[in-house]
Amino acid sequence: MFFSTLQFLYFFAWAYIAWRINAGLKIKKPYNIYLFAGLLFIALISTLAFAGRNWQGPLMAVITPLGYILMGVCGITITFFVLNDLLNLIFFKRKKFRYWSTLIILCISILACIWALLNAALILRIKEVTIKVPDLPVESLRIVELSDLHITKYTSPEIIKKIFAKAESLNPDLIVITGDVIDTDINEGEAFRSYGFEQLKAPYGVFAVTGNHERRRLGAYFEMFYKLGIKVLQNESVLVDDKIILAGINDNDWKNAGAIKAMFDALPGNGFVLLLSHRPETFDIASAVAAKRGINIVQLSAHTHAGQIPPAEIVRKYFMKYNYGLYKIGNSVMYVTSGTRWWGPPMRFGNHSEIAVITLKRQ
Repeated sequence: MFFSTLQFLYFFAWAYIAWRINAGLKIKKPYNIYLFAGLLFIALISTLAFAGRNWQGPLMAVITPLGYILMGVCGITITFFVLNDLLNLIFFKRKKFRYWSTLIILCISILACIWALLNAALILRIKEVTIKVPDLPVESLRIVELSDLHITKYTSPEIIKKIFAKAESLNPDLIVITGDVIDTDINEGEAFRSYGFEQLKAPYGVFAVTGNHERRRLGAYFEMFYKLGIKVLQNESVLVDDKIILAGINDNDWKNAGAIKAMFDALPGNGFVLLLSHRPETFDIASAVAAKRGINIVQLSAHTHAGQIPPAEIVRKYFMKYNYGLYKIGNSVMYVTSGTRWWGPPMRFGNHSEIAVITLKRQ
């Protein structure tokens, strides 16, 4: 039912774009019909790409990436056309305004889509964040956070290896992976090794938690990370170098207050906890539990992609509690990364992919 609703809304979005172009530019028959048919065919192609993303074959190797790009084009274009309609509500008395505004918005949408593709493909920002922490058991702790790699069977191993090489060059004390490493269509078994996870090394180790995209293949995820020497924290905590308490929550339990409280009850000490949770919403429960126990936490999260592209980018930024950046509740602090790569459309508009470097310093 949920997928059917999304599919209907997606076809409606393309129909809306076709309608606004036809009405704004006053395209006459039969070309207006051709435009409607063409854009609805595009909607069908991209829907097929999503539904058949796990299918094999040379045809799907072309349709799937193209279909995801078309989804991004739809999101960006409909956002600009809705803004155009709002402008026309103000200037509707000017006869030629709709024509020229439609033409301009169409050109802006094309340029915006090109920028979004280039941004996702070429820009990987190193985001430095410094957080002062009371009772930090070391003078400073340099953490590299990777997240939302979303590796699929179409992902080039060389791209992932370059990301890992960049992460290694930042000289972290600790590397954490906060979920959504693999999508459901990645091959199980030894194919996972080709992405170079074994090159991730840090003095305090490499740790991970699950994300929502690992839910269907948790067994393969745990098995491969175990073989690679990466510890996946499952509602548990570890004492790193006999100094730092590192805890991690399963994505399945991101809002499970009982599981989060039980994890805090089992902590091997008090004072400061570094908490990994794919979902930033865990921060509400975790910070409340930490406050009752007199514990300071720093939570590292992901999942939001900072919206990635419009209209999700606008909705997340202005209407959601957690989107991107630093948040604080009492003595607890959370950093939400925009993600190291992207999901679905290989596009980013008003944000960038990033490797987050979080430096904790004793206050």
